[in-house]
Amino acid sequence: MRIDYITYTQSYVNTMSKKTLNLSIREEIKERAKKLARQKGMSVSRLFEELVADQEDPDEYTPTPGSAAYELTQLIPDSEREIAPDYDKLKEEALKDKYGED
Repeated sequence: MRIDYITYTQSYVNTMSKKTLNLSIREEIKERAKKLARQKGMSVSRLFEELVADQEDPDEYTPTPGSAAYELTQLIPDSEREIAPDYDKLKEEALKDKYGED
């Protein structure tokens, strides 16, 4: 009796849905993007995605050290700072304070 063992592996790729974005750019920029992507061994889409992902998020605000905003944030004790507040939880707590417990 012969038994063959088959090893099955499955790689999981990021399953986030991708969307199409059409850009109007100069021909020389298009060629440069293609060349850069080829040198890095990736598609132009992936190159663009990585370039954008590496940029600072415009929705996140980090005050510049030495600025008035920075100095104010330093007055908040570390134990009371929230990096990413849970707004749903804050809303729920505010409603409970206003209207009482259910």
